[in-house]
Amino acid sequence: MTGQTRAARSMLSRGLAILNCFRPGESELALSELARRADLPKPTAHRLIAELVDAGMLERGDRGLRLGLSLFTLGTRVPRQRMLSELAHPHLKRMHDRTRQSVFLFLPNGLDPVLADGVRGGRGADPAVGSPAESEAAACAAAKVLRVHHPRLAPAGTGPAERRGPRRAAREPSPEELARVAEQGFAIGQCGSEAGAIAVPVLDASGALIAVLATAGVPVRTHPVRTAAHLRAAGAGLSRAVHSASGLVPVA
Repeated sequence: MTGQTRAARSMLSRGLAILNCFRPGESELALSELARRADLPKPTAHRLIAELVDAGMLERGDRGLRLGLSLFTLGTRVPRQRMLSELAHPHLKRMHDRTRQSVFLFLPNGLDPVLADGVRGGRGADPAVGSPAESEAAACAAAKVLRVHHPRLAPAGTGPAERRGPRRAAREPSPEELARVAEQGFAIGQCGSEAGAIAVPVLDASGALIAVLATAGVPVRTHPVRTAAHLRAAGAGLSRAVHSASGLVPVA
């Protein structure tokens, strides 16, 4: 491998580290915070951010940088995400009608849950992803599910089963927490006192994880066991829909 190739790959890796700094519910980040999270010198981060802005991958907002429209456009072209979202949406809607909470579909990217679809629960929330607190709580619960099930991820381009990039602010669940998730079959996520979430795995016929369903709302209104039972029923319906659509949903 030539020095030029190594340098090019290094710059690509640094650019991706910047894009991976954004967490659920975060719309804008300051340049200094992006540099800190991506573990880059500020001059290097400034140069890469300028190129990402030119490419439409980032946009300048009122208080910092935000993810750009070009990323959204690319995301809509991912066939697995689009097809699973289409199959899942009726189940998300029924779950929302039953619980009146925000409901989310996450897809696994290694140990990172990627939000693929959602139905709003409370007032003032984004129609696609719920309030920032709900999104954060749901992503926290989904991440615990992924850690329990990552040895059995379905072969669908999920990437390596390890966290990429310096996400220092995210607290890793303890072994005791993960053992509890494995035993009870669902995970609980929390965003302070603002939102609580329940997440369950969606498994294929072989028992491999293909997605995570989560619901989030005001913690005092969330009954974990009852909500998890509703989510598991919705997950079973989605699993059957995916099986019926085999050959339509890409698996590699």
